[in-house]
Amino acid sequence: MTLVSKKAAYSAIVVLFLAGGAVFYANSKKQGKVVISSPADLENSGNIEEASHSSEPASQNDFSSASTSDSIEAEEGAGASSSSQSSSSSASSVKSQSEDDSDDSNTQAPDFKIINKLVSFGFQKSSGRDIDTLIVHSSYDAIGSDPYSVSGLIAEYKSYGVSPHYLIDREGNVYRLVEDRNIAYHAGDSKMPDGRTGVNNFSIGVEIMTTKTDKPTGAQYDALNGLIDYLKGKYKMKYILGHDDIAPGRKDDPWNFDWGKVDK
Repeated sequence: MTLVSKKAAYSAIVVLFLAGGAVFYANSKKQGKVVISSPADLENSGNIEEASHSSEPASQNDFSSASTSDSIEAEEGAGASSSSQSSSSSASSVKSQSEDDSDDSNTQAPDFKIINKLVSFGFQKSSGRDIDTLIVHSSYDAIGSDPYSVSGLIAEYKSYGVSPHYLIDREGNVYRLVEDRNIAYHAGDSKMPDGRTGVNNFSIGVEIMTTKTDKPTGAQYDALNGLIDYLKGKYKMKYILGHDDIAPGRKDDPWNFDWGKVDK
């Protein structure tokens, strides 16, 4: 075969090849598939892939990515909400926890509150006491210039080494000086109507701040009744007595006291 014949034959083969490729590409495109079969196709591959994605449903990975993104946002939102709730819960717990401390120091009762002013004297530590008696006393600050000074009266208790469990001032504020579970030194040498002695061991002592020439205020009676209700809710109270009831001849308080105003 001559050189001219070889070139002609080669040219015919190339033409046939290119024609077949064009037909194959056209058929592939109709089926939505992309087949890169020439350098020109490689150059246009980005556009071809783009056309492929637009002509076929998005892959599960694409939807998953969008879904994951939404999910992350949702979780972050939930996390923020959860964090907020956690903080709120923590705050509530902390609050709920702050309210408990407050209950110890400012115990809420129906008509009054108890303010902790715990002392370090005038009592003996104890636990598991059977409390069934409340003893009402009267006292005032006989040393200082103000007979109705709470701090002055407490200082006077300290000088004698005694203390009630509770002190009610002229305005009806109720102070807890000794915790109920402990034995406060308030009754002294005394005897119950049922014959029992050692009254401090099973009783709660309450001091009403007043002088021998004055009398308890309405606020003090209200506070005492509130305290009695509160203590009755905690203990099985059998007796509510005055100091003079358990130490007659030795004690004469509570002074100028109207028992008709007390809810026994």
